[in-house]
Amino acid sequence: MHMKKTIAAGLVILAIISLTACGSKTATGTGNAANTAVVSNAAGSGADIRPDAAASSDTGADTRGNFVFGDYVGNVDPASGAYAWVGMRTGVMESLFRFDENLNVEKNLVEEYSVSDDGRTWTIELRDGVLFQSGNPMDAEAVKASLLRTCSLQSRAAQELNIASIDTEGNTLKITTNMPNPVLPNCLCDPYSGIVDVKSLDDAGNATIGTGPFKLVEYVENQRMELDAFDDYWGGKPASKHVTIRAINDLDASAMALQKGELDACYGLSYDARDLFDGTKGFKISQAATSRVYKIYFNLEHEFTGDAAFRKAVCMAVDRENYAKVLVNGAGTPTKTTFPAVTAFSDEASLTNVPDFDMDGAKKMLEENGYTDSDGDGILDKDGKKVSLQIITYGRTGLPQSSQALQSALSQLGIEASVEQLDSTEDRGHAGTFDLSVYAEVTLPTGDPYSYLMNSYGTDGTNNFGNYSNVEVDELLGELAVEFDTGRRAELAKQIDKIVLSDHSYCNLFHLNMYMAMKDTVEGLEQSPVDYYHITAQTCVKQ
Repeated sequence: MHMKKTIAAGLVILAIISLTACGSKTATGTGNAANTAVVSNAAGSGADIRPDAAASSDTGADTRGNFVFGDYVGNVDPASGAYAWVGMRTGVMESLFRFDENLNVEKNLVEEYSVSDDGRTWTIELRDGVLFQSGNPMDAEAVKASLLRTCSLQSRAAQELNIASIDTEGNTLKITTNMPNPVLPNCLCDPYSGIVDVKSLDDAGNATIGTGPFKLVEYVENQRMELDAFDDYWGGKPASKHVTIRAINDLDASAMALQKGELDACYGLSYDARDLFDGTKGFKISQAATSRVYKIYFNLEHEFTGDAAFRKAVCMAVDRENYAKVLVNGAGTPTKTTFPAVTAFSDEASLTNVPDFDMDGAKKMLEENGYTDSDGDGILDKDGKKVSLQIITYGRTGLPQSSQALQSALSQLGIEASVEQLDSTEDRGHAGTFDLSVYAEVTLPTGDPYSYLMNSYGTDGTNNFGNYSNVEVDELLGELAVEFDTGRRAELAKQIDKIVLSDHSYCNLFHLNMYMAMKDTVEGLEQSPVDYYHITAQTCVKQ
């Protein structure tokens, strides 16, 4: 089937290198918790991707081993949160499409697809013979039920997919959107698009059954997940018989567990811990540059942070180079722009209104705008009010350190600031009960800039915690939403980013390189640039 409209399957070519190889030394948002402490499912035009899982012979004894992985644990339901990645990372859930290592779109549970001339109706032919872990077939009706359920429960999915109707016949799915959607296949790569068996919801209403190589059989909140191989997986029997995901609640303890052999591999370790495994006999690491940006949100409705001059002074006090070098042990790339420099959406040279690090300049700007220490106590004030700010963040590696560095920089300016570390900042962000938030976010979750720009910068964006609103930006976002030309999309993205960052409503710090550490006998586990794919059908310890 040929495309009726020429569309680049991957709207972005990221020159990102994932440097890992199984069996040899290389240099190469956790989802919300389930409603109950224990969940049990004890069983009774892109390129094609078809896993070749290494499994035991059908005729002999099952010699496959177990695999123990340190990672975030949580609800596998794709509708459970704004970034419900756990299901996909654990190999329980799969989406119709997926990304390759350069963020090009590949067919996954799809054989062919095309789009109508008006850009609104996508015809998708599903892969034959795909089963859910329940044994039910994944046909077009099942996919329809899954997508509509997620859109009814998850605002970000509903906003980005923007589905008007879905028609089905056998394995043929016709998705019609309310307006032309040039990146629908990209959106159908996102973890929120994981296909679930709606007929097999658990007692709490969570979707825990997908099409992936592993089936969730037990979940103990904040502790572990137990996964059994799904031997009827469409890509072949998984290489491991059982996978245990152990929560990485204590990063030092997780690193020690890997050193002692209690874990086969671990994700999310501190960047100081990387030196324990990189180049160490018996271990290897896999790492990849990502679009995850560490940044500062300003609450634009608060007295001091609502002042553009004040925000600019704060941005001037931020030492991006030092943060990237010291706070994450050199694993950060300092940035002013939102998107990585290797993408078509980045133009840092044009951000002339985004200041460089200049502590003296920041102090001067504050003074020129009426922020002075009138009583000599070391704390700035304006109009009789002390400048005292609250910084909120959460525990992702590098965020607490970045928050403390920001607190120190503010102190040098004469600004009093406290840091509060939360399990999640989303509730406080939506409620507006903060002044500054140090936050990390993937800027290309669909391989295209629209999702991030709309959700963070759009007036009604689901992650617009600072309440930013700009009529020109909203108009440009509307144009970007329906633009099929990839070159024009890139120009619009750069234009939007420039406007917002020139308002000093956000302050980007650095992009992060992610890594996993593992035994050197581990196969089929690589750090993905998009960070969605961890456990796969090939993941195992080499016997």
